[in-house]
Amino acid sequence: MKFINTYQHHLQNPGISVEQYVQRKQIKLAQETRCAKKIYLDTKFWLLLRDARLGRPATVDVHNLLGMLETLVLQKKALCPLSVDIFAEVFKQSDPSTLRATVRLIDDLSMGVSIIELVQRLKLEVFHFIRETTKGQGAVHALDDLVWTKTPYVMGFVTPVNSNLNLEIDTAIQKGFIDQMWLVTLTDWLDQLGNDVGEGRKGWFSGDIAEQLNEGKFSHTHEYLSFKQLFLNELAGILDLHKPMFAELWAHIYESDTGKTITSEEAAQADAGRVMANAIYNAFRLDKIKAEFASFRVSAGLHAAVRWDPKRKYKTNDLHDIHHAVAAIPYCDFFLTEHSLRHLVGDKNLALSSFFKCKTISDASEAVSALSHLATA
Repeated sequence: MKFINTYQHHLQNPGISVEQYVQRKQIKLAQETRCAKKIYLDTKFWLLLRDARLGRPATVDVHNLLGMLETLVLQKKALCPLSVDIFAEVFKQSDPSTLRATVRLIDDLSMGVSIIELVQRLKLEVFHFIRETTKGQGAVHALDDLVWTKTPYVMGFVTPVNSNLNLEIDTAIQKGFIDQMWLVTLTDWLDQLGNDVGEGRKGWFSGDIAEQLNEGKFSHTHEYLSFKQLFLNELAGILDLHKPMFAELWAHIYESDTGKTITSEEAAQADAGRVMANAIYNAFRLDKIKAEFASFRVSAGLHAAVRWDPKRKYKTNDLHDIHHAVAAIPYCDFFLTEHSLRHLVGDKNLALSSFFKCKTISDASEAVSALSHLATA
């Protein structure tokens, strides 16, 4: 692991908050990688490419894809970002040697870049929409400048805080910590965790969740007369789940704009969570939403597509797969995934290709063909 110490620099150069400092680093990261095409690999492709690198049996197309991606990343023409769901699935591996090989491959092809986790993206999309609507396009950075972070923050941003210290000293320590974390690789992380894959690495979704979703799906099939009605029902469920986040976001915006701290009574009276959820719902209902609220559209849409298909049942891994799609489709140029998910993403009822530029691919040979032009660009 590479170590740096920037504490004295930050102590001698105060002036911006920790939150502002992180955002600056994110924007700089986005600028440094702007010319690189974002190629999101789901876990299946990471494991196929790992096997090819290890010399295990793999098709010629997979070997060619690995070589192409390694070259494109070396030329800084592409990168394959990490996500929290890739992290969760990769660390379910029980064999230390293959786990380490997968982690090293991710370090190499991701360039240490990760997309921020889902709740952060949802919050960011809402905040961005509100600011752009109320203050104008020039008042906000592009969303694509703010959704990327570094590997250690794949599960969200955390920083050590010591309220017993002088504020300037504590802030300088936090910024120095961020600078150090910005250099940490997934391999460094594995070194700290150790190779012993224990009971804590079982993944995040149990079979019980899939069973519950299937029970809900088949018991309510008769209630929906159109795909849009089903989509709006799924959207309503997601929005309802995030009402507390909307309320917190509204309070942050209010305090930022007025300099006043909102009281609990004022927050209850405003009922901002419900108001914001209803506003987003009605905007979708009236077809006023294009690429805005992208993660809400893709998530609600894919769940609706699963439920709309009378023959399709939820499987436990579908939940990770849907999260892969929600990360990839709005923010990446290519999404390499399984045939079944590609079919779901291409559902004509969703029409995702009319909103987003991402090309979904499920075959290694097709991926080689689609990416070949990048090598000569």
